[in-house]
Amino acid sequence: MSQIWMLGRYNRIRQERNTLREQFHDRDTYRQAQLFKSMIDSVPECVKLQQRDGTIERINATGLSLLETDDPARIVGKSVYSVIAPEYHQAYREMTESVFAGNAGSMEFELITFGGRRRWLETHAVPLRDSGGHIQSALAIIRDIEERRQMSYQLEVQRNRLQTIIESEPECVKLQDRDGTILEINPAGLRLLNATDPSQVIGKTVYTFINNEYHTAYQQLTDEVFSAATPRSMEFEITGINNVHRWVETHAAPLLDNAGNVTALLAITRDIDDRKQSEERIHQQHAELAHVCRLSTIGELATGLAHELNQPLCAISSYAESAVLLNARPYGNDPAKVEQILQKIVCQTERANNILQHLRDFVRKKTPKSQPNQARALIEDMIEFIEPERRRQGIKIDLECDEQLPDILVDRVQIEQVILNLITNAIQAITQSENAQKQLSIKLSATPHNVTISVRDYADGVPEEIRSNLFTPFITTKAQGLGIGLALSHSIAEAHGGQLWYEPKNPGSLFSLRLPCKEQHV
Repeated sequence: MSQIWMLGRYNRIRQERNTLREQFHDRDTYRQAQLFKSMIDSVPECVKLQQRDGTIERINATGLSLLETDDPARIVGKSVYSVIAPEYHQAYREMTESVFAGNAGSMEFELITFGGRRRWLETHAVPLRDSGGHIQSALAIIRDIEERRQMSYQLEVQRNRLQTIIESEPECVKLQDRDGTILEINPAGLRLLNATDPSQVIGKTVYTFINNEYHTAYQQLTDEVFSAATPRSMEFEITGINNVHRWVETHAAPLLDNAGNVTALLAITRDIDDRKQSEERIHQQHAELAHVCRLSTIGELATGLAHELNQPLCAISSYAESAVLLNARPYGNDPAKVEQILQKIVCQTERANNILQHLRDFVRKKTPKSQPNQARALIEDMIEFIEPERRRQGIKIDLECDEQLPDILVDRVQIEQVILNLITNAIQAITQSENAQKQLSIKLSATPHNVTISVRDYADGVPEEIRSNLFTPFITTKAQGLGIGLALSHSIAEAHGGQLWYEPKNPGSLFSLRLPCKEQHV
């Protein structure tokens, strides 16, 4: 009996223990289920469980919000394909099959909400396995990417619009890096370089096409754009495909990233070859006009110059006759005296030669060339040049000059032409006035950056009605004047980076010529 009782007692205890174990297991499973549900519901993105055929087992509150509902019954137990846009069904089925094969999957698709609106979503799905390792469901985390897709769309629209503008731009648009490598170029740029295919240009350096003498200046421009992040521009010559040469003008600006760093140089380059040729023709015409003006000035000074040349020629003739007579004396000649006379002939010959040489330099045609010159030396040369006319008219010239004047970088003949024009105008104004003082003042002054040459007469002055047009071609106060001298002088001054202007004085007129110092051109 005792053994039977003991066996029954053991069986009861074992049964109670198994019952307790099952209760604890169920309680732990329930706790885990509740914890899992709480985690899903608290996630700020859509979380759902889905079967292989697409049936939704569970979805959190965020997922319901994406569907524009708060009732789980509207989607739980239903197919996910009922809310996915039809054009994405096949791709979604393929992703689902891949997940149930044990792989992770992701894709973007459009959702159709219960309100009938479309919304872009991105899903990341993984297989959910039971304790035995068998795949029971697909766990998917889905986020709303509608805003991102809209931004991407807008960026794509802007990119396409910009690309269309660049490709249709009639001027060259290119991107290059700091080393000069061409990253992108539009069709107009290819045409500018006579290229037929982008591969002929993209990946190559700009220095392949820029003429050698402009390499240093262009490298400096590039460095400044990348270092200072400021726009720059310059003109230079290029040699395109098939050895075609042309002048271009480029405007370069920095291309910045979101952090403000310069990532590339954006350049808009235009063909200015026609403009350069026109400028060259105008320059040649300007030089021709200047030459005509110099000849006209010499014509006006012809009387004085003839007298100036006549003096040494008469002296040479007289000295030569004296030498002949001394040499023919029957009672013997005086070698020392003959030598002295011959020396005088040499001096007078040099004097005449200097006058002629100065005339030749002044009237000859030549290509303008800027070189360092002393402003005072230019003035003194022109005063010497005008000396015969000055004496003939009985005019006194006063020269006032600062002690130390910096050199000016100018074309000597052109600036001498301007100075001579101002001096002869002043002399003519004095001679045409009955009450004018026979006096002319020339003053040279300097600042750290400029030298100013001022010429003043004490005549009647310029009539007020023509002062505003004084530097306009064919405006003149002279009875026989052409009206091109001051206009030409004004152009020459500006071409040298200087300025020529007029100021009325009481009495007389003041013309001032300002020219940059040599250092300003270096």
